[in-house]
Amino acid sequence: MPLVGGDPRARIIAAGTRPIFGLAAETTRPLFRRSRIEEFMSSKIRNDGKARRRGFARRVAVVVGALVSVVAMAGVAQADQPAVMLGAGSLNTFDAMQEMDIIYNESAGCDLVVPPTTPQWTCVSPQPTSVVTTENYYHDVAASMFSQGTSAGLRMLCQGNDGTPGTTDIGYARSSTSPSSLPSICNVSDKLTYVGWAKDAIAIPKWLGGASEPVTSLSHSQIKEIFTDISGDGCAEDWGDFGGTPGEQILVHGVEPLTSSFGTFQTYLGGNANYCALETGGQLLPENDCTPINDLPAGDRGRSIWWVSYGKYATGATNCTDAATDLIGVNGVAPSAPSIQSSTYQYTNFLYNVYRRPVTGDPVLRWRIRSYIGEYPHGWLCRSNSMHIKPVGDPGLGVPHAGAERNYGLAIDKIIDDAGFVRINPLPDGDKCVSFNIN
Repeated sequence: MPLVGGDPRARIIAAGTRPIFGLAAETTRPLFRRSRIEEFMSSKIRNDGKARRRGFARRVAVVVGALVSVVAMAGVAQADQPAVMLGAGSLNTFDAMQEMDIIYNESAGCDLVVPPTTPQWTCVSPQPTSVVTTENYYHDVAASMFSQGTSAGLRMLCQGNDGTPGTTDIGYARSSTSPSSLPSICNVSDKLTYVGWAKDAIAIPKWLGGASEPVTSLSHSQIKEIFTDISGDGCAEDWGDFGGTPGEQILVHGVEPLTSSFGTFQTYLGGNANYCALETGGQLLPENDCTPINDLPAGDRGRSIWWVSYGKYATGATNCTDAATDLIGVNGVAPSAPSIQSSTYQYTNFLYNVYRRPVTGDPVLRWRIRSYIGEYPHGWLCRSNSMHIKPVGDPGLGVPHAGAERNYGLAIDKIIDDAGFVRINPLPDGDKCVSFNIN
């Protein structure tokens, strides 16, 4: 399908019916001092309208991260110039969103004014009829800030919305927990849209060669008893009562609070996920790193129980090796990509990007954020593969275009797969996301 020319805010794919963009009026709001950001970008970005190269995109992510401290500086976000979009929050999705940033930053967009012609860093007018509108039209810069956890990201998002002095006005929050874990600092004036772009799960590892090795599955109520003592008879539990080796007390470990892994598991348990770790002499550990348990004496390691992200476990990022650990099922269902995608595995959770709505107050930046991580069909991350461009001759779904350096729909899918996460939509095409509003 060819792309139709004209104003990108009204442009649609020929023979299609879904507008890609949609914001009529735009105003301005300080973000970066233009002279600083233009000076940084001027020697880096090509102006031929084609996708920018991976090496430069990686430099953009690094340098923009270093420029976070200048967010409070005076500046103007112009309607037809690149915007800088900052995401903060979850450690669990930090790596994957950095990869998304890279391919978004390098993707195709408008043909830019060539210096010394001014105004610089604006799209030439008129644009050629072949201009790409489905990717990064204005050549915006996306960057993922250092992770301080899901709760911290949501707090920054809400505090920025409330105008709290001294806060960083991030564009969106990375969240690995459901809205039931929304920080109390967020209030009814914080109108948020959650956009789920992948699925993950809480996985329960066991250490082989010890008391837990015979256990293949635990019921939800058994897991609640082990971690929260729902019976009230104390946290001292024998593995023999749960299918393991009799005479060996379960050594429960916990996760540092305020992390996404802690918040997600606590939501499923309905109580303090760290309660029995404190009672049994277990450790409170950084999320998703089995190393401290691996380093325990063999007897203590073999009677340990803990929880991690399935995606991190599947990729080996948790340091829980296949030779040393295995995963315990829940209610007879083992965690796997199919059981997580279908949600038959009970501890399945969505991974979200969260932005503020309505897209007013700072329409230039807010509209650009929505165009990147927003819901279908507005958000680049959520669009179906058939809406993205692809190289001419690429057999996959997409719109053939001479300016495409990759199939962007498949590139998004690959980042999700490589992170160990699970795609929301099992079909090869269609909406990649789910979304809903809070407040």
